Amino acid sequence: MFTHDFVRDFFETPNYSNRSTTFVPSKFAVDVKEDTASIALSVIGHDAENIDINCFEDKIEIKAKVGDKYDNEKSHPINQLISNIDETIRIGKSFDGKKASAEIKNGILLITVQRKEESKPKKLTLKVG
Repeated sequence: MFTHDFVRDFFETPNYSNRSTTFVPSKFAVDVKEDTASIALSVIGHDAENIDINCFEDKIEIKAKVGDKYDNEKSHPINQLISNIDETIRIGKSFDGKKASAEIKNGILLITVQRKEESKPKKLTLKVG
């Protein structure tokens, strides 16, 4: 209901000069499997060499600044989607941030963290009798 009203009001308003756009980047997505955790974060518009990732035992810090090439054309709608990144992701004691790996695909930074060996579940075999 809210979306419908917003879209209708946006397109029916003839004067767009009073409108401003503010982009609030979403945080990150996490997918935890048995032995790994994957963390995804949008880095659209950032060059890989300008993204700093610091991995600690219990957290991962990600920082990226918007480059000069976007400052000149900040009014363009696409460039308004590009923002500085300053995220700290706590991964807990079950995973080892020092053994993390990272890659960028289609503007998404994907960080994979391995579960610590001592925190992996162990299967026990029961003897009856």
